[in-house]
Amino acid sequence: MIAELTREFLENYLSTDLVDVAMPLLGLFIVVNVLLGSAVMLTYAERRLVARMQNRIGPNRVGPFGLLQGVADLMKLVLKEDLTPRSADRLVFLIAPILFFAPAIALFAVVPFFDGWTVADLDAGIVYVIAVTSISSLAAFAAGWASNNKYSLYGAVRGVAQLVSYEVPLILAVTSVVVLAGSLNLQEIVEAQGIPFVLVQPLGFLIMLIAVTAELNRTPFDINEAESEIVAGFHTEYTGTKFALIYGAEYVAALGWSAVIVTLFFAGWKPDLGGVIWFGLKTSAIVFLFFWFRGTWPRVRIDQMLALAWKVLFPLATVNILVTAGEVLAMQALFSLEPGEALPTAALAVIAVINIGLTVVTLALLGRVPGLAKFDKQLAVPAEARA
Repeated sequence: MIAELTREFLENYLSTDLVDVAMPLLGLFIVVNVLLGSAVMLTYAERRLVARMQNRIGPNRVGPFGLLQGVADLMKLVLKEDLTPRSADRLVFLIAPILFFAPAIALFAVVPFFDGWTVADLDAGIVYVIAVTSISSLAAFAAGWASNNKYSLYGAVRGVAQLVSYEVPLILAVTSVVVLAGSLNLQEIVEAQGIPFVLVQPLGFLIMLIAVTAELNRTPFDINEAESEIVAGFHTEYTGTKFALIYGAEYVAALGWSAVIVTLFFAGWKPDLGGVIWFGLKTSAIVFLFFWFRGTWPRVRIDQMLALAWKVLFPLATVNILVTAGEVLAMQALFSLEPGEALPTAALAVIAVINIGLTVVTLALLGRVPGLAKFDKQLAVPAEARA
């Protein structure tokens, strides 16, 4: 309705051809600025929440309750001198921050905020999500390489290794949802959730949550840009507006991935208890989890991080998708369903009971697998030292 009113207003002053050009640009302008504003407020929310978790006060000076602290930080970055290293590849150095921010915004194009409320209702929407977010690997390497700084390059190599490693279990976890829903369309995945898929796929949800945390470079997987390790990683040489784009892209991407997780595992806007507001509350809860992780978990080493991806998450995701495929085939035979037909609520309930039990048993046995506790033994304090 708002779009129709805006179009009618513009047609009073512009020709139809110009309005056709202006409307997409206006929509893009609004979306970008709303997401920028969201990133600013998320930085404030995270600092206040983490401060509360750690028995601190947090920002409380700029504006009422410190609400304008994020705006002040943004203005500081924008007004800073925009420096480029003399020996850097200037074109790639300039493009890299855009490659970080653009995919984070493009991610929202296929997210169904409500029934029929989506910018692009693609039949292969989840493929689009995976493809767009994979650009961050290229952006990280481009930023480190273009800086012509060995520390930035080391950070970029670590970052790419991390992102590629966690994309594999992430895609497998998403595939298990696709197998259940029988569709790649996000709108249809929401409609297929007679029971939220977080109950039907609890292990898939945990795998995706961990993998997304690593993809976002959030604690405890932020080793590739940890100041205590390699200065500031791939963005060591970035200042001013360029750094603001990289920093803001992390929060926009966190918001976007939270919306995708809600769509895949928490039935999107369903049940309709408030439309877009209900969807936003679910998304905010997932964003809170990322903030909570930062306030409580210690940073892990790069070898531990990669071992978790390849030795734990990848095997679990592979087994999970095979079990899910077998369950779907069994339910199709039991309920006389055609291939690709959405599973009824009764079938989802049976699969949920089975998978919840399997997940509990898997997590209970995981600590008993030989080799997984190796790093804990390495870090343990010897008995003579304790004495």
